[in-house]
Amino acid sequence: MLAPGRPRLSRARGGVAPVIRTATQRVRAVFVSDLHLGYKGADIRALNTFLASHAFDALYLVGDIVDGWKLETRWYWNRDYTDLLDLLLHRRRQGARITLLTGNHDEKLRAAPATSFRAELRQRFGIEVEERAIHRTQDGRRLLVLHGDQFDGALFRNTSKWADRAWSWLGENVLASRPATRPADLGTGSRWSLGKAIATNAKWLASGYNEAGFRHAALTGVDGLVCGHSHVPGLWQQGALTLANCGSWTGATGPAQRHTAIVETLDGHLQRIDWPAMRRAHGDPTMRPLPPHDPGTDDALTSRLVRLVHALWNPPILPWPQDRGRPVGKAQGRLMAARTPARPPTSRRSPAFITVADPQNTASPRVHPPK
Repeated sequence: MLAPGRPRLSRARGGVAPVIRTATQRVRAVFVSDLHLGYKGADIRALNTFLASHAFDALYLVGDIVDGWKLETRWYWNRDYTDLLDLLLHRRRQGARITLLTGNHDEKLRAAPATSFRAELRQRFGIEVEERAIHRTQDGRRLLVLHGDQFDGALFRNTSKWADRAWSWLGENVLASRPATRPADLGTGSRWSLGKAIATNAKWLASGYNEAGFRHAALTGVDGLVCGHSHVPGLWQQGALTLANCGSWTGATGPAQRHTAIVETLDGHLQRIDWPAMRRAHGDPTMRPLPPHDPGTDDALTSRLVRLVHALWNPPILPWPQDRGRPVGKAQGRLMAARTPARPPTSRRSPAFITVADPQNTASPRVHPPK
């Protein structure tokens, strides 16, 4: 079993390194999903305390770890995100196996332009990237692990992003028994009509999602399935099949509310863990966005990984040719200055120019091969 040790945490420039407890509970595996790095409502501080409090042999990041939909429109990375990467790389050096499952918010990891990104995660950082994986429990059961957006087709048609917003709203308002104080979260017009239908049919939708998961597990011939995506946590049994949903690390705003994870205990049982929310206010200094070239860590590997994430999801957007030479507003100037220079794309968002090469081309950092 992995020795817990003390994770090496980042130190924000001019700040004090956060205090996170060392691991106190040993488990075989941890499953977490829907972290949504890049979304300002992500409670990564709570996730860091949870992971630092558990020693594990295997960690599965079950999709939507990076919120590419947000990062494509604007770069946001705070100190908690850097602390998370420091902690993960520390555990990887200790021998923990880390597998990243792709989701719909980080779907670029499934596409060809991310091939070199996936290869570098595996070779340099020791992190495997898969669309699905098999986890074998202590008692020999085979669990299929995947994000779960693959089941949306059974409930929503041609509404990928609407479906995702629907699940987020459902998990954070209806099934969590919290009032929906912001109906506009699902948009307006026809989008809110979808949200209204979801609120009316919440139990049916959650049940339908679970049924799709059970059917997929049965057809695949596994003993169970671990997923995320719907933000609705739980453990269910249907005959000999087990279905586990990790929930999410967004939405909860106070210690009375909980985030969730799934763990496999040392004897092979799955358990749902509820963890108190620790999200800071947006005005907190630690919530200030950090530039990709200086994410607030002394770890060369962490710094490189942040730059690679930035290069994949937030490539530089240069002015239109006809706008070059014109005065640049302060906001636009700050945005352009925060981004790394690159070749001018043929359009404002051309997939052909999405590169995952390290913009700073730093000297080769320390390499910690998989044990």
